[in-house]
Amino acid sequence: MQVGLLNVDGYYNSLLSFIDKAVDEGFVTPSARHIIISAPTAQELMSKLEVQLIIHHARLARYYYASTDLKS
Repeated sequence: MQVGLLNVDGYYNSLLSFIDKAVDEGFVTPSARHIIISAPTAQELMSKLEVQLIIHHARLARYYYASTDLKS
């Protein structure tokens, strides 16, 4: 799942840059970096999080289908 960061007026730009640098230097994995979803408005942030939720549910459904005997 993702974490939403409401980045109004770029308040968290320094934090996001710090995390990006940690990825570049190998301290944080790219997949861990993608946990953080940021946007400048609440509406945009909610839209991004909703898309990620749909993707997450699709992955869960594929995993469930692959791990059960429901396949024909």
